[in-house]
Amino acid sequence: MFRTMSFVLMLFATPAVAAAADDAALAPIHQFADAMNAGDAKKAADAYRASAPIIDEFAPHHWNNFADWNRDFAAYLKAGGGSDFHMALSAPSYKVIGAKQSYAVMPTVLTFKIKGKAMSEKGLFTFVTEKDARGWHIASWAWSTL
Repeated sequence: MFRTMSFVLMLFATPAVAAAADDAALAPIHQFADAMNAGDAKKAADAYRASAPIIDEFAPHHWNNFADWNRDFAAYLKAGGGSDFHMALSAPSYKVIGAKQSYAVMPTVLTFKIKGKAMSEKGLFTFVTEKDARGWHIASWAWSTL
């Protein structure tokens, strides 16, 4: 009876444990998006490892850390008359969550204004997060416009 009860409890506990692991692994991604939407670059930066390769659609297309990408992103928006940037992440369309690394593809809609005109762009963020002694952090990401 005890073994059967333990097995039943394990079956019901496993999805909850897996969901908690998913939430922890993906938390820095949501921290990044929420902070960017709030205009809080420091909080967004805290979601990253010190060195985190980034690939994006605007030149120079590749960065090795969030600070450099964020500087160039702000300049890119300013040069094009961009404002009111917002990213809306959807649930991952694909994810692999391990003990110390995760991979997640997240459909996303970016909304913004260019010289006062409302615009939107659909795409995919592909994130890798890694866990170290300080917790989970974004290790890299790439943006692909659909």
